[in-house]
Amino acid sequence: MDSTDRLHSPPSLWTDLRLGFLHFIPVGAVIFGYAVVFGLLASGSGLSVAQACLMSLTVFAGASQFMALPMIRKGASIGALTAMALVVNLRHLLYGLNIGLKFKGAPLWKLMGVSFGIVDETYAFATVGPGRRLHSIPYFMGTALCAYILWNAGTLVGAAAGKWTPSLSSRGLDFAMVAVFIAMVGSSVKKATDWLVVGLSVVIALAVYRWAGGYWHLFAAGLLAPLAVPAIVKEADPER
Repeated sequence: MDSTDRLHSPPSLWTDLRLGFLHFIPVGAVIFGYAVVFGLLASGSGLSVAQACLMSLTVFAGASQFMALPMIRKGASIGALTAMALVVNLRHLLYGLNIGLKFKGAPLWKLMGVSFGIVDETYAFATVGPGRRLHSIPYFMGTALCAYILWNAGTLVGAAAGKWTPSLSSRGLDFAMVAVFIAMVGSSVKKATDWLVVGLSVVIALAVYRWAGGYWHLFAAGLLAPLAVPAIVKEADPER
């Protein structure tokens, strides 16, 4: 059976869901490790175990959750936290457009379920990884379910460990959060334009932080660099 025919094939639903879950476990193990670090840092930021777990259950967006912790420590408002999450997760709009093409013809209610399961790892797995040839929503949801369960399990383990052993959440793990972001960005930066985005983001963030303070440097870098780079590249090479 062609992979595109499996989109609406009820008999394969549970099989595809199980296979997606099992195939994603190696990636999920890495997600679990990130989540343990998040839970520890959340504990060190003053969140209770329940609050840390509730954030992971409802937000399910590692980058914005990590970014929220230093803002929470400094007493950021709900509005500032919400704006930060929207800016950091703007890339999910592009993810959604691409995934929508992969599952073209699926009913809206199924696509809404798929949208909640789109994170960096499940998107990469479905587009350039082992799931790229399978146009099966149950298979994708199996990968998303694996990611969701292990992210929340790791959050619980990390937050509980942070409460029982406070030193774990206060020594050395601030750098772990930075290391996670360096690893995530470094693995995706390959072309000259990618480095231009990174460099311009750093310059904008430092300049805005120097003159405006607060959290405006996060918003400015996230919004201005992606808009400025295409204009710069177009100016340098009008034929592109």
